[in-house]
Amino acid sequence: MGGPRAAWRWLAVVGLASAVGAQERAGPVVALQPGMLTGDFLSAPATEPSTTGFNLRAMATIPSGTRWVTLYLGASVTPYGTTGASRRNTNTPMLFIGNLFPVVGTARTAGWLTLDLPVVLTYTFGGGGDRNARAYGKDVAVEVLGHVPVGRKLLSGFGGPLARVQVYGVLHQSLTPNLALDGTRDRFNPLAFYGLSLPFGTGRDSP
Repeated sequence: MGGPRAAWRWLAVVGLASAVGAQERAGPVVALQPGMLTGDFLSAPATEPSTTGFNLRAMATIPSGTRWVTLYLGASVTPYGTTGASRRNTNTPMLFIGNLFPVVGTARTAGWLTLDLPVVLTYTFGGGGDRNARAYGKDVAVEVLGHVPVGRKLLSGFGGPLARVQVYGVLHQSLTPNLALDGTRDRFNPLAFYGLSLPFGTGRDSP
């Protein structure tokens, strides 16, 4: 009845239908996230004081047919640098791409919080480890990403853009840290990103 070619065609049709169904349930989301970046605030060497600056971040999530596979990508930049004499005081961008693993959904928090665990590959100034002679390099990082849908919970009566507003927070920890200025290697010294999130799309983060 058609042989292997027919079987492959049938599998392709089923796969395409599954992908379309997944997109109908939860489509891509793009979020603009103005806020702040803080570094060296936790477990940092004495030679690297805490530093903070205005941050612009853009994030996109693209779901698949399974909840455990969601493409997560975007970029972040501190256009005016950060405070203090710190190696993190730079206005160069960070690009990231990886997978977003769900941890806590709104069904478990009465709609007040989503918590995810992205694992990402970053490309940024000074990255790539101690042996990278180039200005930019790649690193592996893990994040804790949280969203509080304040617009949906508190401002839904206003409708429009106000109903989309969220508060977000990210703890970003490199798994391949470079040497600090004093020659030590601190394997737990996360960056914090936090501020407002303005999502657009048809996924779980957009009303």
